[in-house]
Amino acid sequence: MKIKQIIIFLIPVLLFVSCAKDLDVEYKNKPDKDQVFTDPENVYSIAKSSFYNWYMAVNSSLSPRMSMWVMADQGTCSWANSGMYHLSSEPRKAFNNSTSYTYAYVFETYYEDMYATLNQTKNILVELKNGMTIETNGDDQTQMVKAFAYFVHGITMGYLSMVYDRVYIVDPYREEGDIPLVSYQEGTAEAIRSLDSCVAVCKSSIFTIPDDWINGSSYSSKELRQLANSFAARFLVYMPRNKAENAQIDWSRVLEYANDGIERPLAPYMDNSTWINYFHRYTVRPGWARIDCRIINLMDPRYPWRFPDDGHNPSPAQSDDLRLNTDFKFNSVNNMKPERGYYHFSNYEYVRYPYAITTNTGEVVDFSLAELDLIKAEAHAELGDLETAIDIINNGSRTERGGLSPLNIHSDKEKVLKAIFYERDIELIQTGFGIAFFDMRRRDMLQYGTMLHFPIPAKELMVMEMPIYTFGGEENADGINTSNGGWFPSKK
Repeated sequence: MKIKQIIIFLIPVLLFVSCAKDLDVEYKNKPDKDQVFTDPENVYSIAKSSFYNWYMAVNSSLSPRMSMWVMADQGTCSWANSGMYHLSSEPRKAFNNSTSYTYAYVFETYYEDMYATLNQTKNILVELKNGMTIETNGDDQTQMVKAFAYFVHGITMGYLSMVYDRVYIVDPYREEGDIPLVSYQEGTAEAIRSLDSCVAVCKSSIFTIPDDWINGSSYSSKELRQLANSFAARFLVYMPRNKAENAQIDWSRVLEYANDGIERPLAPYMDNSTWINYFHRYTVRPGWARIDCRIINLMDPRYPWRFPDDGHNPSPAQSDDLRLNTDFKFNSVNNMKPERGYYHFSNYEYVRYPYAITTNTGEVVDFSLAELDLIKAEAHAELGDLETAIDIINNGSRTERGGLSPLNIHSDKEKVLKAIFYERDIELIQTGFGIAFFDMRRRDMLQYGTMLHFPIPAKELMVMEMPIYTFGGEENADGINTSNGGWFPSKK
């Protein structure tokens, strides 16, 4: 397969025009491919915009993020925007991977935008590899641009590998010609290779990423290194598609990355003009999306784990976990469509991060310190060091925000992991892309018939003259591409 054959998805588009009508607005920060080859100033500008382009792609309503949120039963919504209603229907149905599907554009746009960003960063790195130097105001910025391009290339490759069953390798190491289509495992390895390259540049150079590259915060070379290491740990943990693959994680490697991870959250500033997080805006929008009963049941086991089929509101939950009152709000009114199933209903809104329903401005956490701590705790537990794992848990969000009793120091591995995943379910809501979905997936807990990853979009398959295929639906539950597990108490 030659580069020219997949040019439809690899050339950055000049203008992103939303098809989401009332959801997204256009953004115009994607340069034409030929600009990469003109002069260093353009390369600098494209590098500057690369993280923004990645961020907008993953947090747009034209992204699978919202549908993955409800497929994981962390959120719930009966509206069809972003494919949520179709992909969270019960029983689960096969994904309609066709160009005629009403919401096909959602998944096609994400795919195209991610490969466009991947190709931008690849072209930057090729030019630097060929000897281009970049100066601004007399200062050599070549190493800064190289490190940042490797970072964005890595996180883009990583999220393609987390979402799809197969990915194209688009990298600066490969000669012009064939672009291989590989498994998600190989794609993840390629992502980490780029992140490792970022780390290597950061270790050998001293620079500062300006505060408008990751909006609102400058990053030293040390901090960018820590960020790259954190994403590498994240990808290793989230790659598995089932419990068997999860058991094969190299936890020593995860811990090595995590131990040189972030010391402050990755939290770009949303200005409600250029930087807008549509996932946050619409998943906390009053009357539009709610927190699934599964989450509330974790905090109060007496609360129904599924909204009653008769449509009657259950009484408000009660819990020793203080976050039930600080992060969640009870609302007795449901305006979702009952004909689409009462299982979509919920009385709980998420109010921890109020930015999206007030001024639409403020920092939005993408990678929290709590997430990194929980990755470390899980790594220690899996490596047999329960004492350290328990210490991390007892000095983290469980007690600091939840006000819960410390975990008993004699707890066994099962109890430690249960405490870790409880924290992940409650504390990490609304942070990184797909966390709940990836956690449920790697524990065989996605509802029976839920697809474990997306197929390559039909539009791309048609261009490549490849057979169209899909995943999902109870009839396809194989535990490899479609869940054959489930979290329902009745199926445990």
